[in-house]
Amino acid sequence: MLSDDYLFGNIGIDSIGFHCPRHFVALKELALARKIDPAKYSKGLLSKEMRVVEADEDIISLGLKAGYNALQRGNISPKSIDALFVGTETEVYAAKSISNIFAEMLNISPNALTQDVYNACAGGTLAIINAIAMIEKEIINKALIISADISSYHLGSPGEPTQGSGAIGLVISKNPRIATFSKKFGKVSGNVNDFFRAPNDKNARAFGSYSQDTYLNFQLEAYDDLIKQIGDFHADFYTFHAPFGKLPLKTMQQIILKRWIKHIVDLVKFDRNKIRSSILKKLDSFLHDVIVLPEYIYLKLNERGFSSKRLEKLSNWLNTNIKERVLPQLRVPMHFGNSYNASLWSQVTFLLENHARVNDTIYFGSYGSGATCISGLLKVEERFNEIVQKSPKINDFIHLKKKKSVLEYELIKNGDVKPIVLLGRIVEHEQNKNRGFTLHLCDEGCIIPNIKGLNHCPKGHMGYHERFFPLFAKLTSEPVAQNDNNNLRYLNKGLVRVASNVSKGNSLEYEIRRVETENEENFNAIGLLNWTPFYINLPNHHVY
Repeated sequence: MLSDDYLFGNIGIDSIGFHCPRHFVALKELALARKIDPAKYSKGLLSKEMRVVEADEDIISLGLKAGYNALQRGNISPKSIDALFVGTETEVYAAKSISNIFAEMLNISPNALTQDVYNACAGGTLAIINAIAMIEKEIINKALIISADISSYHLGSPGEPTQGSGAIGLVISKNPRIATFSKKFGKVSGNVNDFFRAPNDKNARAFGSYSQDTYLNFQLEAYDDLIKQIGDFHADFYTFHAPFGKLPLKTMQQIILKRWIKHIVDLVKFDRNKIRSSILKKLDSFLHDVIVLPEYIYLKLNERGFSSKRLEKLSNWLNTNIKERVLPQLRVPMHFGNSYNASLWSQVTFLLENHARVNDTIYFGSYGSGATCISGLLKVEERFNEIVQKSPKINDFIHLKKKKSVLEYELIKNGDVKPIVLLGRIVEHEQNKNRGFTLHLCDEGCIIPNIKGLNHCPKGHMGYHERFFPLFAKLTSEPVAQNDNNNLRYLNKGLVRVASNVSKGNSLEYEIRRVETENEENFNAIGLLNWTPFYINLPNHHVY
């Protein structure tokens, strides 16, 4: 086979990290609560679980850890990052950059460019393309892209079982260790009302079959445009944005029917012994009964005069080919739901961690409602395993979880649950190895910038404190309740917030959670958010 190296540049993914909430809702239980046949979710959507956030968990909580994991896995200094871009459609502020919040919390260089990119689920991919262009022009050297979202639909709506949440961090640079991007991308955009979220409404709305038709149309057009840019190409894996698992399969079906069918005669001449071995053994058993090749493809082939024997041979080849190229990564939307901007790139991460080999090519179709679609290729580099085999991996998150009942989920979604604030004293875990986060705080516990002349609290609070919070810690005191949830002065007394299920001696892991001050007396501070360290239990004392 001729080399396709000419299609790829020298800019790509140098490191990668993932994070998601620990809690999930089982879709079988949700279906029963909604008086719906569970098969409608398990087989109709190819979905099993959806990750749900706690009352005080937001995209800062998720994105911070994803970005941190990307830096840690690649052993990359935060000060070497000179651009931090965020792709999201889950706003924290209507007017204030999320990327600046992450830059402060991750100790990124103060001379880094920061930018939030909003374009539905394609914002993160557009941020990647921005970074590639800036690196090519030598405006920047290395960028951290954080894509984080929490998808939300109305209770009882058709979109409810597709909800999910998660975050991905990507370090983009020249001469990357993981994968390089193609020099050109396919692209298509148009003003289509397939999906929207009204101002001041946290729940999105879509139009069922019309929205699915839009998605499929744009994926095919972006696929076609990439071929126009670079000619026919080979890909070992095909990865698509996944509002739910079945849509990428439908996309692949459409590509076969409408784009590959003209080459069908050549396909059946392949020697199946020369096709790489199937990855089916590594799939969950529930995937084995998926009908990838629908009846209408058989009908189309019959119309072209294929004999039964040739049809059987071809269908076996296509089924195996699709399953090994498309199905493995669908474990991600199956377990996490639709994480919007993180959906596509978390699937790519899963492939890199579990199935990809050196020189494999990954096709991606990044779709954002409204609508736009960007397609491109990734080429896996020789050193990729140096990074992707380090923990935490997506498989770790698949297994590290705790179930929420449907009732608990509904109470959180309706805003009827307030965080329980417990305080405890911690010490650094013996296996932590100096990993962690440094925050700068006023006397009242507000996060303030580490900028000379501006390192004081805009609310008028006094004091400037620098405190290190380890990634992994041990609780050295029994937790005690805090009655005043707005009082963060405990942070400067050596205390931290801890989860309600921890006890003295437990191993803990750092997270950060949102704090909204009630009854704010300073008029100009109304709506100003703060985040505070929050330590959760570490099951089985697993320190990575």
